[in-house]
Amino acid sequence: MTSYDPERLVWSGPRVAPLFDPGRSLGDILFELLDRNPDRVLQIDGDTDRRITRGELKLRAIRIAQHLSEVNDIVTIAALNSGSLASLVVALQFLAVPYNAVFPNFTHGEMVGIMAQTQSRVIFCDAWNYAAVRDAAREAVRGGFKIFLVDGEVDGVATVEDLLVETGTELDFSPKIITDTSKAIYSIFCSSGTTGPPKGICLSHANKTSSFLPAPYNNPTVLAMGSIHWLSTAYMLDLVMFYGGTVVTTKQPFSEDLFFDLVERYQIDLLNGPPIQAYAITHHPRVKQVDLSNVKLWSIGGYNVSDAIRDSVDAILPNGKSYTIYASTESGLIAADMAKRKRGAIGTLFPNVQVRIVDDDGQFLPVGQPGELWIKRYVAFPGYLNNEQATREVQDDEGWFRSGDVGYFDEEGYLFLVDRKSEIFKYVTQVSPTELEDIIAELDGVAEVCVVGIPTLDQSAELPTAVVVRREGSALRGEEVVKFVEDRVMDHKRLRGGVFFVESLAKTSKGSLKRKEVRRLIMEELNVKV
Repeated sequence: MTSYDPERLVWSGPRVAPLFDPGRSLGDILFELLDRNPDRVLQIDGDTDRRITRGELKLRAIRIAQHLSEVNDIVTIAALNSGSLASLVVALQFLAVPYNAVFPNFTHGEMVGIMAQTQSRVIFCDAWNYAAVRDAAREAVRGGFKIFLVDGEVDGVATVEDLLVETGTELDFSPKIITDTSKAIYSIFCSSGTTGPPKGICLSHANKTSSFLPAPYNNPTVLAMGSIHWLSTAYMLDLVMFYGGTVVTTKQPFSEDLFFDLVERYQIDLLNGPPIQAYAITHHPRVKQVDLSNVKLWSIGGYNVSDAIRDSVDAILPNGKSYTIYASTESGLIAADMAKRKRGAIGTLFPNVQVRIVDDDGQFLPVGQPGELWIKRYVAFPGYLNNEQATREVQDDEGWFRSGDVGYFDEEGYLFLVDRKSEIFKYVTQVSPTELEDIIAELDGVAEVCVVGIPTLDQSAELPTAVVVRREGSALRGEEVVKFVEDRVMDHKRLRGGVFFVESLAKTSKGSLKRKEVRRLIMEELNVKV
């Protein structure tokens, strides 16, 4: 549970020793762990049913590493989660070569932007996005580069299969030794892009190894949907390698039918994903016919999770439960309510995490008062790639990370999130978009919703405005939404800007709402100028 120091105004999760020595590299630890139960299936390709054991994955990773032994710089991975991806990632960890996982569907500008930062000379992608990745690399990378295909074939282009050729010296291989694991980068993830072009978030080997704690997992079968640019997908791969178990992967885009097929076919134990997927699944007609009896835990995170979504998920799990998880790439796992749920709350702090609540003047706040969350993890993240200024703006010399999230703790140590600091707007007093979105999401007929503030003519305030995607077949009217909210909120939170219905909402590659883009489109429709 969370403890509170009233003198220092610091909330802390329990202190727990990591399972692995943070002074060891990921490659060193995995090299040992994959020898345990080498005949146990570690990965199942859900698209082909191809199965790879722990021992086979280690051998594949060794061969890839041997063929890439001259590589020292950042490697870019812009590939879907096909059968060979895990072997490639482990090979790079054996070599202690950092990789930058990018969204395979990035726009040309986004791809060029992140490649210009990493300057990767070795790039992995799939056949379907080869041309786009090649063109971006030609524009961004100074000098030559080589592309390998993880999945599919293109004439004249090398593939991962070329790196799996027997070397004859596999038994002589050992992972590279790292002297300072707190600074050596194992991976560079892209920021969500909600506040500008994606930044490269560097994570060290010690960041990752220190995050593995004693856990109640007993060789689970987990589902990893999505590409590894999303940290939660990468975590599902890590989970089975470090704790044991089997991961089912797929390169197919999310759909409710695909989810149901994989969960039922492979008897999935553990699930995770964003609330938009949880909503779609729980409201799909097929959900009543699918066997979900094997699911024990379903974590929901990545964006605001309403109690309505939690209730819907719990209602379809006969032998399991949902839990909310709050995490960020920079800070790792922060809070969850796996042990005990309190409605409206995120949960209590993870082990080895500390949090302060800070107001706009930099003053630390006590119980019950909302402010920005400053977070301190076991090992501080090294910073943003080639961007010391951005790093200094969010993390101080003591390792406190300014999250940009607004929240507070109650007397029992439960964390409540209010909103993103940058997304709160003012009409008379402050309005939280996600609070209103939670309310509107309870309405039958609402598939998705985004609340924005539209400026008044004199620019003195912003009117709460709802942008709604109707569920298929719904005839929901704007007046119904306005009335539903009006009956549940204080006067200043009423939808004075009205309700707009759209076919879809702009989102980042990680599924977060592009609130500024939604706001811009509505303002254009209204011909509002700022």
